[in-house]
Amino acid sequence: MATGEAISAGNRRLISILKKVGIAAAVLIAVFLLGYIPAQKSARRAQQQNVQLENSLRLAELRGQLGMASYEANRNNYASAAQFSTDFFNGLQTAVNNTDDQMLRQKLQSALERRDEIIANLAEANPAVKEKLSQMYADFFQITATQQKKDSTQVVH
Repeated sequence: MATGEAISAGNRRLISILKKVGIAAAVLIAVFLLGYIPAQKSARRAQQQNVQLENSLRLAELRGQLGMASYEANRNNYASAAQFSTDFFNGLQTAVNNTDDQMLRQKLQSALERRDEIIANLAEANPAVKEKLSQMYADFFQITATQQKKDSTQVVH
């Protein structure tokens, strides 16, 4: 029976070691998760901020193209204004397709609806397009300024 008692004592020792290893593994996993989860949240927040900043940059670039179209039209350089307008409207279409913000999408879509009118007026070298582009720039500036304020409040939180 001495052999049975030795095996039983060995099993108890093995079980005790396995329990300690299991507890150590559980503690190690818990410590890992305590560091991993906040890091993931921080990374996700940084990614969202990056997307917002990229969108703001695209809108600023579009605003610059529209401003240049207006400037060139006011200089009676309708061909250059038409090129800036085409670039603006193409970029605007991309922005409409890529935004998740429904309100922003509606505002951008309403600006996009003026594409044919503006392009036709520029092709005809119609002086009335100067005022239309100026007004469109003011409207687009308002849209982008509002969006930037909205984005900046979301980035802070």
